[in-house]
Amino acid sequence: MMMDAANSSYSGREVIPHSGPSGPSTSSSWTEDSFDMRVLLEPFSETEMEGGGTSVNQREARPALPANPVASRGEEAGPSNRAPPRVPYPDHPDEMIGGDCVLSIQRRLLAKYRFPSSEIIEFARIQAEDLFEVKVEIIKVMTGLDPTGDWMGRGARALDNPRTATGEPSLERLYALRDNLNEGGVQSETFADLKNRMISKRGGGGDKNSST
Repeated sequence: MMMDAANSSYSGREVIPHSGPSGPSTSSSWTEDSFDMRVLLEPFSETEMEGGGTSVNQREARPALPANPVASRGEEAGPSNRAPPRVPYPDHPDEMIGGDCVLSIQRRLLAKYRFPSSEIIEFARIQAEDLFEVKVEIIKVMTGLDPTGDWMGRGARALDNPRTATGEPSLERLYALRDNLNEGGVQSETFADLKNRMISKRGGGGDKNSST
């Protein structure tokens, strides 16, 4: 019997020793220890090494993504994100361009009020600035298209509207004239109309509507 057990151990088959009445023998402990050692020494397969990712240790070893730094409020408000500062109105209220100025337009707008309130006066000032700004744009375009005309001296008079109580055209009308002039140039209807008005008013001079 002992020879058979020895032969079986050399042939590669596992030997399971017979347990006596007092429990497993020392050879049984040796067999269990040798089995554990074989498991620990057994190499991992390529699937477990490369395509695994299911073990707890692999999840813990995964590198953490770098945190996305949050820019401070000062960094967010960089030069490209800052709102442009409000530019004050460039023209002085009594600066004359084309024979007109903001102050003259404001007086004409307030002429119908006997005792205008501070709110009405402020609204008239803002409206006068808007009207004068578009008038200056038109005058400068006409100066380039018609260099022989005195547009910087009397050009605003060609934009008067005698059909209104103040003599002022509406802001929408001025925008339409400006856009038509920019699109058509000397071929536009606005160019011919304003040039004819300038010729008809030649020799009149002065700010006729500023006293009304």
